[in-house]
Amino acid sequence: MKPPKAGPKHPIVEHWDDERSLGNGIIVTLRDGVYFYDDCGVMGFDTSAEAKGEVRRIAKIVGEPAA
Repeated sequence: MKPPKAGPKHPIVEHWDDERSLGNGIIVTLRDGVYFYDDCGVMGFDTSAEAKGEVRRIAKIVGEPAA
């Protein structure tokens, strides 16, 4: 079985809000207990590639597979 893609449907992602059409960025909220750093589970990104890269990085740390 292939690992889940690092994006809106990844198991560590609680919510993926793409607000680029409003002139904002992509806001990623991680599931409870998973953090980008310290105790921060929400982060904004300018591009989908940046957001996916960070989800991949965090998935590795918490032991979740990510494609």
